[in-house]
Amino acid sequence: MELNQKKELSEYESKLKELSLFMGEVFKDREARKELFELAKADEYIDDIDYSLKALLQTNENPVSKKRSAIAQAFYSHLENFRVLEMDLDKHDLINFINSHNITILAPYLVGYFNPEQLTELTVSWWTEEMEIKGYANDPDWKGETPGYRIKLDEEDRIILFPKDSSDHRNPELVMTNDDYAMTNPTIVIGEFLEIDDSNKSHNSNYLTERISSIGNLPHLIGVNCTNVLPTDVVRWTMPEFRITGNTRGWPHPNRITMWVVSATNPGTNPFINEKKIKRGDFDWKSDFIPNNGTLVSGWESINLNQQMIIGVKRPSNRIRSTVVVSTVNSNGIISNSSTINIEKNMTYLVTSQSWLRCSELNGNYMANNGNGFRGPLAIWAYGVNRREFEVQFTLAHQIIRN
Repeated sequence: MELNQKKELSEYESKLKELSLFMGEVFKDREARKELFELAKADEYIDDIDYSLKALLQTNENPVSKKRSAIAQAFYSHLENFRVLEMDLDKHDLINFINSHNITILAPYLVGYFNPEQLTELTVSWWTEEMEIKGYANDPDWKGETPGYRIKLDEEDRIILFPKDSSDHRNPELVMTNDDYAMTNPTIVIGEFLEIDDSNKSHNSNYLTERISSIGNLPHLIGVNCTNVLPTDVVRWTMPEFRITGNTRGWPHPNRITMWVVSATNPGTNPFINEKKIKRGDFDWKSDFIPNNGTLVSGWESINLNQQMIIGVKRPSNRIRSTVVVSTVNSNGIISNSSTINIEKNMTYLVTSQSWLRCSELNGNYMANNGNGFRGPLAIWAYGVNRREFEVQFTLAHQIIRN
């Protein structure tokens, strides 16, 4: 996928392009490449790399080994070499650019796909928000692509990045990168990736914060339905498993899922799950996506007719604006009050907003054949605005805690 990049770049993207070339030089250092792979262990997602270059240079510490950073050492060493060679590269300008834009390195498919000791080339790509906005504007099903340079790591001669005489410039191969490319060609992407701390702790005090230890029984296993639930029974609503069937955002971003679960007695508008990360390309079923043994509602009281579940995924130029209706019922099952809740979130694409009825779930809706198959006895629920692109899939179940 060769590319002739003839369009005029913005000042920001031009600087990002220069930095990409420079980082290609940095990663010609064997120890720097080794540390690059180690960065995958810097967080809980051990098979992908998502780390701040700004933090690495400022701390000068490998976050895994806690030793001096080989990447930072190679970075500053190469800066000094370019100064000695009188290249048109301003050391302070480059560092200020990294710091002011909090430049981060993403590599979704490097670890587990390639051996750092056997690399002979590395593609260093760059991403801007404008690329993504334009991509989705032209094609709502856009999968994402970014330009990059394929750097030969075993070349002895240094690429002259910023010569004063442009006739001396030796350009490496310019390519377009995406998921398919990165799975077969070692690739990193640099850019200003504005992400949140996905600790997934809700700011809504009505949500469960204590660890659930006891696990109840499925209603049908103990003969429970909506008509014979005991007043002392705890009716817990759970999501035992969850997955996505495709990437929810264009290359090179991870998938980030936001979820709300609201009811008449829990009308809060803060997310239950807030931009929780799923690694790019990870489409496996997950039994730990929802914390506390999959607990959505620790105690679904009989007064609550329904729970409303809203699921969105992070994307630019999108905004969730969802108005939902939740209701209470009296002891005779008659609706006694209804209220509306407005859910809003920027940069979030609405996948589904669905009402789930307490009695329907207690009566076995969690085992209904809805055409999506089953996980054990539990029905698979699947939602997607464009199912050719991706679906969110999950199982649901009531658990009865009987004392």
